[in-house]
Amino acid sequence: MSRKNKLFSIGEIAKFTGASIKSLRYYEELKILKPAFVDGGSGYRYYSFDQIYLIDLIMFCIELDIPLKELTGYIDKNGTLDYSSLLADGKSIAEKKLKTIQRGLEFIENTQEKIALAEKYNQELGFYTREIQEKYFYVIPCEQPEYTDLFELAKPFLDLEYNEDDFHDREFGYMCEYSPSGIQRYAFMEIPNYKEKANCKIIPSGVYFCRQNEESQIEQTPQIFSKQLEGKKHFLSIETEIFTSKYKINKPINELRVIGLK
Repeated sequence: MSRKNKLFSIGEIAKFTGASIKSLRYYEELKILKPAFVDGGSGYRYYSFDQIYLIDLIMFCIELDIPLKELTGYIDKNGTLDYSSLLADGKSIAEKKLKTIQRGLEFIENTQEKIALAEKYNQELGFYTREIQEKYFYVIPCEQPEYTDLFELAKPFLDLEYNEDDFHDREFGYMCEYSPSGIQRYAFMEIPNYKEKANCKIIPSGVYFCRQNEESQIEQTPQIFSKQLEGKKHFLSIETEIFTSKYKINKPINELRVIGLK
């Protein structure tokens, strides 16, 4: 019985593992998968049953975005594969990918909740009230909120003592604080916790009067909410984008919120 009778042809091993014939040839070029036997006459390649596990490992590395050219770094000059190091590195990469996927799922679920909330209030045409919990904003003073570039104002956030996860799914927009002495205008980004810094503000919890608008109307807050404010001289106005099921990329919906201050 010839040796190749106990081996898989390249087509059979491809079918068994799910790797394409083209991929198997590429693995050979990279010297990470050498056929168990090559027929001298036909040039056909054959693989042993044991090599199925190696092919599975190579495909695992591809799934984890480990460049195959780096895989050769785990193989010494004698053809010995350092499985322990490869698996340890693979586990670390997999854990990072899993964290990214979990963060993505959280973002999807949170966004779905926001869409449901926006749709609920959108059916109440005009004004509505919302109970909103205490929030923390990092603010930057500005002269005219609706004409201020949020991208430029966001740059200082990069120097704060937070990582990217802290800003995941946070609110941003514009805020005006009205008082008898005048109006203070700010651009803001929500932060996870309060910092004892001049640019950090605690936004009170309570019942907010709200309205949805396609155009920025934060400067018209006193006129829009005149009845709800009942002559209050000290109040806070916040305008932030909200998600809707049919999101207009170039013209998102804003939610304008107002609450009286003591």
